[in-house]
Amino acid sequence: MKLNKLATATLLTLATAGTAHAVDVELSITNLTNAMYFTPRLAIAHDSTVDAFEVGESASTALAWLAEAGVIDDAQNAASAGQNFEAVLGPADTDNGTNSWHRFDGLVAPATTLSYSFDTMDYEYLSLLTMLIPTNDAFAGLDSIKIPTEPGTYNYYLNAYDAGTELNDELNSTRTDITEQGGTPLGGYGAPGVAGAGAPPIEPTMGTGGTGVAVTVGFDQDGNALAIPTEVVDGTDGPVHIHRNVLGDTSATAGASDVDSRIHRWLNPVARVTITVPAP
Repeated sequence: MKLNKLATATLLTLATAGTAHAVDVELSITNLTNAMYFTPRLAIAHDSTVDAFEVGESASTALAWLAEAGVIDDAQNAASAGQNFEAVLGPADTDNGTNSWHRFDGLVAPATTLSYSFDTMDYEYLSLLTMLIPTNDAFAGLDSIKIPTEPGTYNYYLNAYDAGTELNDELNSTRTDITEQGGTPLGGYGAPGVAGAGAPPIEPTMGTGGTGVAVTVGFDQDGNALAIPTEVVDGTDGPVHIHRNVLGDTSATAGASDVDSRIHRWLNPVARVTITVPAP
């Protein structure tokens, strides 16, 4: 599973053929969604021993940190030390023997493109991951595509995946009326709640009264939903898989979800990655 079946590589321009892997490439990512944002991007140039994620298999702890909280390394979250991609891959911007990786900071807003230079250090494969917010554990992933060696511009289309490490409760993580079992606030790795809530430009689009898509609250004899629980229990929803999309609803103060279905729903693919290999 080295190439996403729905990803296509299109050679737009072709110059002279090269015989070695490109050292420096231009790497661009375009957000194709209406209202989802992409967290800092993890770009990995690597050999065949590195596999950032595998559809149909359980997510690693490092992938869970990225998909639930957008965390890649210790600098972003000290609590993730020893468990994040930095711990798995080694130091950033260094030849780690099997890989070299970089964290590209900043949010990628809907319908925008950000570009960067990336030193592949002659590694053969490229992977890229970024979390979609506001979601529980959705990420866009490019899995081990072979880095082009001939000068030109190449496009790859990325799906949104569900890491399967957190139930998609779609609850606003800033809410104080609901906590994780034991009193832990919502949001982030190991606790339910939609990551990305609480800060502009995302918070104004979020509701605050949902009962939780994946939370069972029950109904009374008249069919009315019972009171929102004060504590919810986190859980998993299987191995890494294509994301079902957010369900959402249209109420900011009631319903099952704090995510607005009129704003946040998407269709795959959610991103386009463009690799430009310069001419010698």
